[in-house]
Formats: sequence, C-alpha cells, structure tokens
Amino acid sequence: MVRSAAATASLKGGSLFVAFLASLLYARALGPDGYGAYAYVIAWSTVLTVPAGLGYPQYLIREGSRQPESVGWLLRWATQRTWLAGLGAIACMLAAAWLWAPSVDPLLFLIAAPLPLLTNLANIRTSLLQVRGKFVASQWPQLLLAPTVMLGALLVLWRARGAITAIDVTSMMTLSVIVGVLITDALLRRSAPGDGCARPGLASTRQAVSFMWIGMLYLLTSRIDLIMLGMLVGPGAAGVYSLASRMAELVSFVLFASNTVIAPRMAQYHQQGDREKLQRLLSASGRRVFLATLPIACAFVLFAPSLMRALYGTAFLEGATALQLLTVAQLFNVFAGPTALLLNMTGHEKLTTRGVGIALVTNTVLNAILIPPFGANGAACATAVSLILWNTLLWIWIRRTLSLRPSAMGR
Repeated sequence: MVRSAAATASLKGGSLFVAFLASLLYARALGPDGYGAYAYVIAWSTVLTVPAGLGYPQYLIREGSRQPESVGWLLRWATQRTWLAGLGAIACMLAAAWLWAPSVDPLLFLIAAPLPLLTNLANIRTSLLQVRGKFVASQWPQLLLAPTVMLGALLVLWRARGAITAIDVTSMMTLSVIVGVLITDALLRRSAPGDGCARPGLASTRQAVSFMWIGMLYLLTSRIDLIMLGMLVGPGAAGVYSLASRMAELVSFVLFASNTVIAPRMAQYHQQGDREKLQRLLSASGRRVFLATLPIACAFVLFAPSLMRALYGTAFLEGATALQLLTVAQLFNVFAGPTALLLNMTGHEKLTTRGVGIALVTNTVLNAILIPPFGANGAACATAVSLILWNTLLWIWIRRTLSLRPSAMGR
C-alpha cells in the first residue's frame, strides 16, 4: 500500500509540476483578464462534470471492489448512461455562455462544452483500473500525460506565434482530455481482456446518484467562490483568485494520493466487518499524510507574498492573503483525515451529502456578504470557513456512527 501511495504521490507531484509550469505560462501570456476568462469557463465545466457523471466514478470503486468479476459489465453500463448525461451538460455549457457570461467570449464555452462528458468517460475507466489494483496505470494518463501534451502544444504555439490566447488554452485542454480518455480505455481493456463481464447482483443508478449529489455539492462549495467573484467583481479578480486557490490545493495533493490507494481497501474491510484493520489503515495513512503536508503548508503561509510575486508577477500579488487563508483551511482538511471518503466507502454517503450541503449554504451566504467589500480575500475567507465546518461535521458523524477515528492524531 505504501509503495502504491508513493507511486501515486510521485505522479501527482509530476502533475503539479507540469500544472505549475503551465500556470506560469498562462498567467504571463494571458494576463489577469485573459486568465480570468479561461478560469471562469473551466469553473463552469468543472461544476457540470459532476452531474454529467451521475456519481458513477466513486460508485464503481465501491461496487467494483465488492464484485470484481463484474468490471466489464459495469464499464458498459456506466458508459452508456454517461453519454446521455454528458449531452445534457453540453447544452448547459452553451446556455451558460449566453445567460450568465456576457463579458466572456462565447467561443470559450463552445470549445469547453465537451469537457464534462470527456472527463467522466476517463474517470469511469480510472475507477475500474483502481478496482483491478492498477493504481499507477489509472493515474498517469490524466495526471501526467494529458497536461504535458497540453503544455507542450501551447509552448509550440507560443514559440511559433509569439503569443497565445484563452481560446488556444481551452482548445488544447479539450484535445488533451480526449487523448487521456483513449489511453485510459486502452489500458483498462488490456488489464484483463475478456474478463469481468458477469452482471453484478445489484447495480443501481439511484445509488450512484447519491455520489453525484455529494460531488456536485462539494464542487459547488469549492468553485462557488470563483463563480461568484467573477460575477460580482469581474474576470481580473477571478484570475488572481484562481491562481491562489490552485496553489492552496497543492497542500492536499498527498491526501489525494493516499485516498486513491486506500479507497478500495476501505470498502473491502468494511464489507468484511474488519473494523480493526480499517482503523489501522486510517491511523497509519493519516499520520503520514499530515507529516508530509505540514512543510508545504508552512511555506505557503509564511512566504505567500514572495511566492506570488516571484512566480506570477506583481499583477497577481494581491492574491497572497487569499493563498494564506485557503492554505490554513486545506491543512485542517488534511488533519481531519479522509472523512468524506470513509463515509462514502462504508455506505453512509447520505451523511456526506448533508455535511457538504451545509457547507455549500454557508459558503454561498458568506461569499455574498464578504465578496463586495473584500473581493478575493472575502471569497477565500468564506471558502475556508465552509471547508473547516464541513470536515468538523463529518468527523463528528464518523465518531457517532462508525466509532472510528479518521484524524491524523487517531482521534
């Protein structure tokens, strides 16, 4: 498990390095307004990705771990339904271009419209590869290959023309996701050709939709700040805030790597009724993740102004305070442990939905109150409070319902 987590963390680290190089290029080539328009469109795409997936990616990890002989059938079952939902997401992206983004080029929305469908087709295959124990194979096409192809293509364009636009960046993102889907599909089919085609005892879209609502509420909670900032202040402020938010998300990349590996094990141990193994898994992974994360968070809090100035230029310096606030919240998220994942993998996804719903309402209200007077810093404060509240509620409910201790301290 440690080896798989280390390999996944290495892939995530490589992905973050590529994303860091890309953010330097985009910020300096597009400027705050151009980058803000791109970030605003991608925020819409990201939010629509969740309903377009119908909750299948996480549902397939749980059900596939319980019934590994049904992986092939689950792939076809989920793919067919995702295509239908993805077409609806495309229609929503086109509607958003005309109804809620008059200051943004509609062509950006048109180019990004297929992203929710494509991302979910890739996520389904990633989940089923993880069920088969192919943790590294499930991650590298989306984490490393797709962003590297995107960055490489944009660098070629930049060198050839001397400039790139938000339309160029959005186009290359769509093409890179297509490449990721094709490769992930090929890897899944090669992992066990002709195997896993038995129909499972139970496969329910209604159960999967529970995961969709969780993901939708979580994404809205994490993106409502950017969307509201773009609507209330403008794309310039959204561009500055987007970079600060993406840097703060680096704090939780070790947690992401760990969760990828332990999710199938959580479902397996819970199915077997082995609570002792499940607690040992939580305690060991929680301590390691927190200790690995702490130096990154301290660096961001202490040196935020210097980092923003050195990496992105003085135009983005005003995002330093937002970076500090969001970093503190992400560190608390890591300290609390895999709270949402634990509830989801043990059949208590309704509690996760309730917690994220409370956090979303809190975040939306606080954003509406704090963004007009404080701009990006108000958005960061609202998001930080809602993230801390959400993790606290889920931790309390885990202690009451499962009698487990998910935090880094094992409490």
